[in-house]
Amino acid sequence: MTYWMCDKCSFVIEAPKPPDPCPSCHIKCAFNDVTCYTPECGGIGSLDSRLVAQRVMKKEKPGKIMRFSDLVKGRNSEGKEKHIPSIELMKGQGKGGKDLVEVVVGREAPHPNTPEHYIVWIQLFGVLKDGHILDLGRAVFKPGVDKPVYSMEIDAAQFNHLFSFSYCNLHGVWEQHMEI
Repeated sequence: MTYWMCDKCSFVIEAPKPPDPCPSCHIKCAFNDVTCYTPECGGIGSLDSRLVAQRVMKKEKPGKIMRFSDLVKGRNSEGKEKHIPSIELMKGQGKGGKDLVEVVVGREAPHPNTPEHYIVWIQLFGVLKDGHILDLGRAVFKPGVDKPVYSMEIDAAQFNHLFSFSYCNLHGVWEQHMEI
């Protein structure tokens, strides 16, 4: 399947071909293919966050320097209760006594998750005690998922910090950090 992004409102949809008109802004728009085709970003059938960021940044005023951190929203942003990924570490709650990490978007207030407004993905990173950063995985969601949740087992004793990002097709990238 292919991921398409509206060039007007940045709406992302997974479909064999782009919609007409855009389900989000309801006008005829050009849609860009933001599907990943390289192993570095998850391979065929994955949303390429690098392409999404490039498309969003092209909307900025010419000459303005944009950094990824400028796109990330957090605890002080409007709508945070529906968008910030909430990280919970449950020690010994995984299989065989491993530690379980659960990342939920919309823990405080449910996110709508309609075809027009939904969480596209959640990604989790861990910072090891020696400072190295590990990509711990990503969950991709389709519109209509009741609750965007990503869970995985880790050995929490190896980590100092956990970071999670979520991407809302209308409101961008959101971040949460947890010190272990």
